[in-house]
Amino acid sequence: MEYHLENKLTISLLGRSGSGKGTQALFAVEKLKREGSIHISTGALLRRLMRRSTPAGRITRDIMERGDLHPSWVAAYTWFKIIFEQRGSERHLVFDGAPRRIWEAKLLDEVMKWHGRLMPLCVYIDVSRREAMRRLLARGRADDTVVAIENRLDYFVKDVVPVLRYYKHRNRLIRVNGEQPPEKVWNDIDKALRKKLEKKWPRS
Repeated sequence: MEYHLENKLTISLLGRSGSGKGTQALFAVEKLKREGSIHISTGALLRRLMRRSTPAGRITRDIMERGDLHPSWVAAYTWFKIIFEQRGSERHLVFDGAPRRIWEAKLLDEVMKWHGRLMPLCVYIDVSRREAMRRLLARGRADDTVVAIENRLDYFVKDVVPVLRYYKHRNRLIRVNGEQPPEKVWNDIDKALRKKLEKKWPRS
C-alpha cells in the first residue's frame, strides 16, 4: 500500500516562553486542515499529565512548577503517541515548542526520514527576554511564577538556541519578529513558508 507521505509537512514553532507559539500553531493548523493537520503541543500534553494522580503526574507537576526542562524521552513519548497511535504520520504536523534539545531535533529528523516525509522546518518566533517576561507575568498561568519563568527563559538559551543553530546550518530555519500583533506575526510566517515551500504550502 502506498501512503504518499513525501509531501507531508512538519513545522516546528520555537521561541521563548510567551512568544506566542501556541497562537501561531493554531493558525498553521487551520491553514493546513483541508489536507489534514495535527497540533502537537508538548506543554499542553504535559499539563494534562501533571493533573493525574500517578507518580508520573506528580513528577511532571514538580518539574513544571520549577520551570525546569523535562527529559527528552518524555517529550519524545508525547510525540510518538500521536505519530504512531493516532496516525499522525499521515497528516501535516505542527509542533508547538518542540524539539527543545539537539537530541530531540535529530530524533525528529530520523522519524520523518523513516516515514519518507519532508524534513522538519523550524519557525523561530523571536521576542526579547524582557518582552517574554512581561507577557508571562501578565498571562498569570498557575506555573508562571517568577522563579519558574526565569528558569524557562534560562533553558531557552542553554538548550533551545543550539536547536535553532542546528536548523539554520541545514537551511531549515525561518525567523520572524514576534513583537508585533499575532495576525502580523502569522502573516510573516505564512509568507516565509510560501517562499520556502512554494507549491507545497497552501495559498488559501
